[in-house]
Amino acid sequence: MRVSLYLNPQTRGAQADRTLLQEVLGQVDLAAQLGFSDVWLTEHHFSGYNVYSDPLLLAAAISQRTPSMRIGFSVAVAPLHHPVRFAVQANLLDQLTDGKVVIGIGVGNSEDEFRGYGHTVAERHAMMEEFVRILEQAWAQDPAGFRYEGRYWSGEVRGRLIPAPVQQPHPHVAWATDTGATVERLGRNGWSWLIGPYHTLETLAPYLARLVKGQEEAGLDAAARARAWEHTGYMRQVVVLAPGEDVEAEVGEYISHYVRESVKANFGIDNMPREQFAERRAFFKEKWLAYGTAEELIARFTPYAQLGIGHLMCWFNFGYLPDALVRRSMVRFAADVLPALTAIAPDPQLQQDVLRRGAALPTRR
Repeated sequence: MRVSLYLNPQTRGAQADRTLLQEVLGQVDLAAQLGFSDVWLTEHHFSGYNVYSDPLLLAAAISQRTPSMRIGFSVAVAPLHHPVRFAVQANLLDQLTDGKVVIGIGVGNSEDEFRGYGHTVAERHAMMEEFVRILEQAWAQDPAGFRYEGRYWSGEVRGRLIPAPVQQPHPHVAWATDTGATVERLGRNGWSWLIGPYHTLETLAPYLARLVKGQEEAGLDAAARARAWEHTGYMRQVVVLAPGEDVEAEVGEYISHYVRESVKANFGIDNMPREQFAERRAFFKEKWLAYGTAEELIARFTPYAQLGIGHLMCWFNFGYLPDALVRRSMVRFAADVLPALTAIAPDPQLQQDVLRRGAALPTRR
């Protein structure tokens, strides 16, 4: 298992943006020094849930700052981008990273974000299908160009996309989804799956079974399968505690900030009733947040490494956490957790058991 830095810091307002952006870049530098392999970026707009908003532009800056690190998106909200423009930008990033970019996409779910770009959130799945179709056309690299026609985007490219990518036939694609049919489609395409923090080994099982089913039906060779698994990633918010430290005493107020900001960004709710807030906070703390000593975190993540999930995205900076506390968790994780996780090899017997159970369980359509 390799471990990356996931960046989605919330901002308190315009007066905090510049400082926070400088802290984020400093955290990227620190991650490179500590041995984290990747930086993964996300996309959110307008609400303060994300200070940089544009993952492609930030990725370009990071590519020149820490050239040894792989860069990925988890995720770029595909319907908010023009697919031809997105393909051009992805190709350029592939060149700037020397072929070390992973293009992670997802449909998004924020009504305010879609409204801000002139769409409705109800259109997102139809837009996603059209986006992917045109993106694949664009990456076909026909020097004569191509026409694309759809409900949301239409046009004609006379020539080729410039620059060409380093990775062929196009930069590697990953997709965040909880729809079983889409996970199976990822398997057939040789693409990677981006896994949400709410999944457990049991809930993962049926989706992984469908991912493998798609790979088998497509007849993917060993190299294509290995690449898909290499970039199949699992994201978790992480706080590393020293023995005797209490998570509430150390970061309790920042957990509360995060819960409020996430609900505002994703559901448009500014003021939750007290009971609803308490319920959501408890769920986040116990189900989403991975906190504890180094030994406890190793125990928590070991089964995922044994299962073959080759990539853990660690979200250290959330809920207005001060830079010093973010860095403290990063340093502790790199010193005491990272070496153990990178040494764990997949367990073929566990993989077979999970896939066997998963094949008998339903997924969302």
